[in-house]
Amino acid sequence: MNKNNLKIALAWLTGLGIAGILILFINNSAPSVAEPAAANDSPSLLQMLKTGSTSGRNDTFCALTTGPDNSCLGSPQALCSKDLEMAKIAWKYFENNYNPTTGLYNAADKYQSTTMWDTGSALAATITAHDLGLIDEKTFDERIQAMFKILTTMELFNKEAPNKVYHTGTGAMVDYRNQPAPDGIGVSILDLARIVSWLNTLSCMHPKYAYPSKKVLERWDMTRLIKDGQMFGLYRDPASKEKAIVVAQEGRLGYEQYAGKIFRELGYDQQISATYNNKFRAVTNIYDVPIAYDSRDPRDLGAYNYVVTESYAMDVVENGLDAENQPLLANIYEVQKRRWQDTGIVTAVSEDNLDQKPYFLYNTIFTAGLPWNATTDKGVRYDNLRTVSVKAALSLAILFPEDPYSKELAYTVGTAYDPERGWYSGIYENGGGYNKAITANTNGIIMSLLLYKKYGEFYPVCKRCERGIKSQVIAAKTCDACATE
Repeated sequence: MNKNNLKIALAWLTGLGIAGILILFINNSAPSVAEPAAANDSPSLLQMLKTGSTSGRNDTFCALTTGPDNSCLGSPQALCSKDLEMAKIAWKYFENNYNPTTGLYNAADKYQSTTMWDTGSALAATITAHDLGLIDEKTFDERIQAMFKILTTMELFNKEAPNKVYHTGTGAMVDYRNQPAPDGIGVSILDLARIVSWLNTLSCMHPKYAYPSKKVLERWDMTRLIKDGQMFGLYRDPASKEKAIVVAQEGRLGYEQYAGKIFRELGYDQQISATYNNKFRAVTNIYDVPIAYDSRDPRDLGAYNYVVTESYAMDVVENGLDAENQPLLANIYEVQKRRWQDTGIVTAVSEDNLDQKPYFLYNTIFTAGLPWNATTDKGVRYDNLRTVSVKAALSLAILFPEDPYSKELAYTVGTAYDPERGWYSGIYENGGGYNKAITANTNGIIMSLLLYKKYGEFYPVCKRCERGIKSQVIAAKTCDACATE
């Protein structure tokens, strides 16, 4: 190697050495790019994407899209495999009878008609189906949103409140024959109470629906429907050429208190309707068991008092057990048990659809002065068509699980279903086989019983959670205030 090449090599080495020293100096004196420039700075989105890290952040969709904290509902009771099997059978009815165009369910199998009562039963079933995992969150929300769409846009009777009947395919007002009724046929305040009860439970278990529920109620004009501590329905006078609207007191002992308590929770004065100890209560003895009934004369008001299982059972399941309804429900259970002990006939009576004429019957403990009277709403007796009501039998069984008669009830109706259609309404007492009428009400009540078994009484639980419909329909007026006026 000559001297010139040696000098060039030494120069390159010297330059590289100086460059290395400069790079080392710069790295030691500049802030590290791996650390935030200031202690309060968060990592940039770009940095998190590069590293795959979200350290220090909790706003991922895994956390954000979970449902509400329902721990306030208490410790749920586990359901057994038989419970879930029963729920699946009941839910089959609602899968078969859903109308996606309107969001409404048929009140009877494959018959496109419904009431607000049956819509309440369908809502109960939908809430339960989601809670038990029979439908996922998306299906649940799609059905609830569709229901709210119809409830907030449906035509109201006389622009006051929902009509008694709607076509589930079109959402239009119809009569009880499911024929178009552009002017509507009237309003049932008891039916409204049923859907209010389940809108409240929906708002409790899924608080995002509390405001839509409130808006549904605010559409209704309750001026003529609740007054003087009682509830009133509307109907058109068939004898009037002008089809004049008649305002008539609605509700008799049993259903009246079930509904009255629900409206009392909204702040309405229900000093008569919400208590069983009102001036219309009377008592009769059947099998030495005191049975309360309504003393109002059907000839004056055009409505009978049907003493049945359903109203008392629903009052406890939804409104809660209290000092008034506890002995009444116990007597409803006991008198039916004693009839079974005396006659050998398994007894659990309620009103139900029938699979034959007259297609709807009130199977009662007491009506129109007669025990065990099976009658139409016109007072025509059909004692040969008495049935063991599936919804009544299962309601009593779940409310009195320790009594041996409950096992007899549940066992008797345990096979009264079609696995592809849902639970039947009942079994004929006289050996006539199953009453194969299948309805939203029977299957909805069965679903709600399972939700009750899991969580307990709905209104008390939701009040403990401080959840439900926050209604501002009218100012609250308590019965204490009413009494001092």
